[in-house]
Amino acid sequence: MESIINNGSPQLKHRYYYRYYRVVKNDTALQAFSANDFRPRPAVIAGINYSLLPGWEGYDQYADIGQAMEKAKAGALNYIEQLISGGEASLPKLLQYRMDHYEDLHINLVYSNIQLVEAAAISNTQFTWHPYRIHN
Repeated sequence: MESIINNGSPQLKHRYYYRYYRVVKNDTALQAFSANDFRPRPAVIAGINYSLLPGWEGYDQYADIGQAMEKAKAGALNYIEQLISGGEASLPKLLQYRMDHYEDLHINLVYSNIQLVEAAAISNTQFTWHPYRIHN
């Protein structure tokens, strides 16, 4: 985990975050984690050793929410392709996966919504993503 500096645009101030987003293999949900309660911190923290948690092979971590959303979308589409290639035997599993991940596949992880989330995350230091759910 490292600090992220928003310096892609000259009108933005430098903001330091210690957060990352976890994408579990074959899942569309994002999990947000923070080392500092999602508050800006100084850029340099010396003498801290980081290690991966057990089971890290089952997920990827990203410092950028847009990258995490793109990875979740790509992973879901890849998994759907695997299920399709499984033929008739995997049809029930495919249908269940599509129903379980309907909101993410058709609303939350659509390219235009990913762009909106990225823009909101850059412009708002207190941004928290709340994915759309039909039944909340």
